[in-house]
Amino acid sequence: MCYANSNMKLVKRNQKLHNPNSPLLIGEVKEGDVVKEVREPSYIYSQQRLI
Repeated sequence: MCYANSNMKLVKRNQKLHNPNSPLLIGEVKEGDVVKEVREPSYIYSQQRLI
């Protein structure tokens, strides 16, 4: 078992919340939620690579 999936009840609950049409990974934006767009730089290209 993967350590990230050690709580199977939580995993099952989150699977039920998944909506493939939602912009969120789990759940949906609900009334009263505040969504803010932020600029987050990518660090992918600045990472050192092993040769």
